[in-house]
Amino acid sequence: MKISTLYFSATYTTHRIVGHVAKRISDEVAEYDITNVGPKDEIVVPKEDLLIVGIPVYAGRVPALAVERIRKFKGEGTPAIAIAVYGNRDFDDALLELSDILAENGFQVISAGAFIAQHSIFPKVGAHRPDSDDYLQMNVFADESNKILNKNREKLLPIHVPGNRPYKVPGSIPVYPSGTSGCKECGKCAELCPVGAIPKEEPKKVDEEKCIKCGRCVVVCPTRSREFKGMAYTMASIKFNMAYKDRREPEMFFARYN
Repeated sequence: MKISTLYFSATYTTHRIVGHVAKRISDEVAEYDITNVGPKDEIVVPKEDLLIVGIPVYAGRVPALAVERIRKFKGEGTPAIAIAVYGNRDFDDALLELSDILAENGFQVISAGAFIAQHSIFPKVGAHRPDSDDYLQMNVFADESNKILNKNREKLLPIHVPGNRPYKVPGSIPVYPSGTSGCKECGKCAELCPVGAIPKEEPKKVDEEKCIKCGRCVVVCPTRSREFKGMAYTMASIKFNMAYKDRREPEMFFARYN
């Protein structure tokens, strides 16, 4: 069986999680990174293969930019594993939405998992996640998924994933990352921004109309001179950190047999 991973991973954590699950199943893995660009043409994944798809949760949903790129991948009854990564608040409707997209595109979702990572806007929430316990849970998830792959999938029932339809309307916190006085204007953040929200000629700034607050510019800055800041951010941080300080654990869902 050929395994392909498909991921939108602005801060690279979703990439690590998807990769860990994939390598637990097989050492031979092909990757599709759709963070900065998606495929121009449709890609058909044969029914003999496995597709593992991972996305970060943005305001309880699959990132809109990722949706249009994931839809370029078509299955032929191909087994798929859906993974949502969130910052210890809630995955809301994102895992359901991702599973629905895959099913609509011809994939048979055999398992779905929600895993926790450090929050991309408020890094004190979910700090140092995923940790060793999280990776052990990923192993369990991969092993149980692999058991399903090795059985007759014709009798599998559609997977049940928590969430609501219609999906929630995403909210937005009016905070945006920008450069600090330590910025050397190297332009790496502008080069790697998935939506081109950072002007190359003025990389300390951000186009708030384009910015999706994914946090990529913060993690790729070589001098750590880009961050969310300001009074509005400070006040939002205090509230958010208190509300979501309690540790949440991974959740896993598996298709069952009739």
